[in-house]
Amino acid sequence: MSNRPFRKFDHERDIKSVQRIWVECGWIDDEDHDKEVVSDLFRLGETEVGTIDDEAECSVHWTEGKIRYQNETLDLGAVTAVTTSHIARKLGFAKVLTARSLARQHEVGKSVSALGIFEQGFYDKIGYGTGPYENLVQFDPASLKVSYPFRPPKRLTDADYKQMHGALCNRRKFHGAVDLHPAESVRFELKSTDKPFGLGYYDGPDGRLSHFIWGERKGEYGPYDITIRAYQNREQLMELLTLVKSLADQVSSISTLEFGEFQLQDLLNQPFRTRRSTKGGNYAQLLEAVAFWQIRILDLEACLAKTHLPGPGVRFNLELTDPVYEILKGETGWQGISGDYVIDLGEESSARPGSESGLPRLKASVNAFSRLWFGVRPATNLAITDELYGDAQLLERLDAAVRLPKPHFGWDF
Repeated sequence: MSNRPFRKFDHERDIKSVQRIWVECGWIDDEDHDKEVVSDLFRLGETEVGTIDDEAECSVHWTEGKIRYQNETLDLGAVTAVTTSHIARKLGFAKVLTARSLARQHEVGKSVSALGIFEQGFYDKIGYGTGPYENLVQFDPASLKVSYPFRPPKRLTDADYKQMHGALCNRRKFHGAVDLHPAESVRFELKSTDKPFGLGYYDGPDGRLSHFIWGERKGEYGPYDITIRAYQNREQLMELLTLVKSLADQVSSISTLEFGEFQLQDLLNQPFRTRRSTKGGNYAQLLEAVAFWQIRILDLEACLAKTHLPGPGVRFNLELTDPVYEILKGETGWQGISGDYVIDLGEESSARPGSESGLPRLKASVNAFSRLWFGVRPATNLAITDELYGDAQLLERLDAAVRLPKPHFGWDF
């Protein structure tokens, strides 16, 4: 691996190559606006490239953020773009560069890493475990059962990215909520939106943006895709849903990820009848479930130090494997978190290297243990489908100890 030409991204030297890769991958069109948006993104965060003949042919970009674990906050490394050119496929560049980015994230103090996936399986090779299903709902806004008073919103554009970033960071948060920094990370998403629309309300301190929706218009009658939204309380949520309902004068279909903490079906009038009557049409009412993001632990001790579980405590030996070790073998510094640990899970949790006689043993990959710790699936479920092995009694005790709300990022990247 030491002979593979990897180096830190240099914007002036490498941006045209990276733009070419994005065009080849179909992520952008070969237009000046799209290339400018990519250029702006790569001025943020950190990037490393893999080269052939000293030309960048693969890049991995990541940025800093925070992630909520119950009522605690952990430092997050968010991998935001992994792209490989047509001539650099099957060389292992993306896998190695992503693993190297994990080492860098750990070096600067990130406890957790997360990313969105193009397909399940690839990032498993770097220790990521799949998150829970997210629900994508498409519905007729006229069917919303909300009666909150309508108030005209303000129009938003990509020039308002700082206000929208602030509203996202101040939004109502639940287990799993993600914040990305800096504000320019939101600007990239806004400028990447085709046929955008943005509507919101400036009810925050000093007249700051408090709650809003942002998305993409597809045709005169929709569907309109809501891709970003933020609110701080129930009243603001109801106002946004009332705003969505007001679009029904023209728009026949709205699509959005379910907001996370409630089921949108609860607020739809006759959802089953509507689904039957619109089936097969351009504006069909749909509900799809897909798991499209993954997460992994970078610092086990830091993660467990902020883990406070109200259920019965459990103490066990953990034999943890991390595929990053084989990828980064021979590199200096962090090479994953493989090893033996004594784990305490309870009101005060901890992980310390070593083992203790007389304790039950759990064998797990970092992928599976990250999913267990984050509350994606119970231990007894993971023992069926993932690399997690222990006796039945230990697995049942873990089920009782780790009972968390369904994690929800609330911020796509």
